[in-house]
Amino acid sequence: MKPVRLNVKYDKNASFPAGGTFPDFMVSVLSEDDNIIKNINPARISMKMWEGQGSGTRIPIDVTTFSCSKVKDDKEDGFFYFRDKVIPERVGTYNIQFTFAMDKTNMLSSDQIVVEVVPNDPVRLLPDSLPATPAVSNVRTVTSRTLVKDLHLHVMDEYNNRTGIDLVGRIIAKIKSPNEDDTEVPQFQGKVSAVEFPFDRGSAEIVSNLVLAENSPGRDSTEYILVFEPDLPALRKPLEPYRLSFMFYNDYKKQQQMATLTRERDQLSQSIGVYRNWFDTTNQLVTEMRCQVKEAETRETHLKNELKKQQIELPQTNTLQYVDSLIKQKMLDQEGVMKQPRRTCTLPNYPKGNQDILGKIAHLAQIEDNEAAKVISWHLASDMDCVVTLTTEAARSIFDETQGRQQVLPLDSIYKKNLPDWNRPLPHLRNGKICFKPVGNPVFARALLTFPDNVEHCQTVFGMLLGDTIIIDNLDAANHYRKEVVKITHCPTLLTREGDRIRSNGKFGGLQNKAPPMDKLRGMVFGAPMPKLYATFSGQIDLLQQYRAAVVKLDSVNKDLDLHLRSLNTPEMQKKKQELAEQEKSLMLIEQKLGMTPSDKVTESLLQSIMLDTSDTPIPPKRMRRETVKKLYR
Repeated sequence: MKPVRLNVKYDKNASFPAGGTFPDFMVSVLSEDDNIIKNINPARISMKMWEGQGSGTRIPIDVTTFSCSKVKDDKEDGFFYFRDKVIPERVGTYNIQFTFAMDKTNMLSSDQIVVEVVPNDPVRLLPDSLPATPAVSNVRTVTSRTLVKDLHLHVMDEYNNRTGIDLVGRIIAKIKSPNEDDTEVPQFQGKVSAVEFPFDRGSAEIVSNLVLAENSPGRDSTEYILVFEPDLPALRKPLEPYRLSFMFYNDYKKQQQMATLTRERDQLSQSIGVYRNWFDTTNQLVTEMRCQVKEAETRETHLKNELKKQQIELPQTNTLQYVDSLIKQKMLDQEGVMKQPRRTCTLPNYPKGNQDILGKIAHLAQIEDNEAAKVISWHLASDMDCVVTLTTEAARSIFDETQGRQQVLPLDSIYKKNLPDWNRPLPHLRNGKICFKPVGNPVFARALLTFPDNVEHCQTVFGMLLGDTIIIDNLDAANHYRKEVVKITHCPTLLTREGDRIRSNGKFGGLQNKAPPMDKLRGMVFGAPMPKLYATFSGQIDLLQQYRAAVVKLDSVNKDLDLHLRSLNTPEMQKKKQELAEQEKSLMLIEQKLGMTPSDKVTESLLQSIMLDTSDTPIPPKRMRRETVKKLYR
């Protein structure tokens, strides 16, 4: 039962697109003999992820930690699933490692899994950096008619990762008016309304200046939009074009004056964008903290209700001290139950040097009732010493090692179609109806068995050995039961709790059909399972430990939220709000002078460019995930 390693299974052929979902990871804890250890608290299994090259067995400090998902099926006992975990939004190399907390100080770690996060689907065009808002006129001077120069456009995914390296096509530049009814739209040099540029390997380089025509049409002091539309045949879904607003003037002097205001506007817009991005991040952090508090409160209330179902009431004050003392007392009670004397099998088990060896039949099952344990053990006396293996090869190896003296039973040699249905009703029940009223409390012998491990394999073994053998109170009840059953169907072997046996052919009596006293079985008897009270204490201790952790977590997140809310009312924060308001007022005045459409908010493209210029990690405006919010705030 000593844990020695973690086994991790996942789809190794899966790709990892930025912002997508990881494939399901299935984790199990293996013991020294490579058996899966069960009854492990899922909270002790974690998935850790960090960016960068592998660091051997050491886990960095700054990691993202995930908890395992809720078990969907009771048959998954021993397996821990990590489902629907979000892939990082930034392209690069990441390491994943799973850990099992054996105790407060010792940690068992899996091998590190290195994954390459690749760009997601193409979404939009963006430049390397945001160009200044152009202010142009239709005069003879070329520099006054130049819209952009040295502009590099790239295909980006939703999270601002460059992608589409295999895309080839063209970029079509057009000029549009915000007013769709406006027919007086400026034209490019050569009196054309569109200019094409080649697009290759996910990028377009506009190295030649994009210039308006001399004496181009256009309304004086009017805002127009330069639109770069991608034409990429290989894409099913069209990309969002890149749009750049510019101001058009018919007067050269006015254009020069407004160029200065345009630069001021761009600087203010960038500054406002940074402020708003910061305030948005702060607000999202508050929202996230409130969600954490709500989740912690819900968890604490749920666990408190579960404890009430166990008749455990908690005080309103000094809760943690009370829970700690209660856990200590429950552990002492559990230890006392464990030390109580109980029936054990003294037959030496076969060494499990091979994972294909399950063990001797006497050690595979446990029976709570003493009388049933005695008669079933005696009934299977000739099989109790037999070693069960998964394969014939393992059975043959044991046979050779013991020179043929050891009984062996390979499971791969059993014809399973003849095995009884484990859920079949007793013979006196047919088609949901009771054919006669039995006496003596009949029950299938197999129903009295419990299996500590390898349940499915053990059901195969004892299904074959016991078949439909029935346990009943005494010989009179057994004879009555058999006499009635044979009227409607075949009657299986009957064993009585007093030690008698009626064979399936009806024969009973004699020493060979009478079980000896328990002490005459020489230890070849099925052991008794741990008392049910032990499992009750285990469940209560686990609930109390979970509740303690929930109380600590609730206290921690409440303190974090309170501290952060206080920080939002500091003089420094109030000063930032005032500075933002002043800059927004100045921006509105400048835009009125320029004749531009007033900006209710900084455009998304501007925000994107601010992030590209000021942050190593682009933050998507639509989906700012929990970890990204926290890192940006820090």
